[in-house]
Amino acid sequence: MNETSPNGQSAAPSVQDRKSEFVAVSETRESTSAEALLVTAYVLMWAFAFWLIARTFSRQRKLDERLQRLENHLGTHPGAAGTSGSPSA
Repeated sequence: MNETSPNGQSAAPSVQDRKSEFVAVSETRESTSAEALLVTAYVLMWAFAFWLIARTFSRQRKLDERLQRLENHLGTHPGAAGTSGSPSA
């Protein structure tokens, strides 16, 4: 691909040569492998999913406790007298 000029020096490759010529880069390594990135992303995704589920359960439990305290404070337990839902006569 490199042609030599009449004086013996190699001439710069032409545009056509540069377009079709592939030169592999040697002695360089990727800083992080694709496998490591994939496993890291997978672990982070599952950790986030478990955190979200645990947070949802925790908030639901706190909401149930708060609702129970409110019902106790108001004295309107489910099934208590006067809370049947029918109008009193």
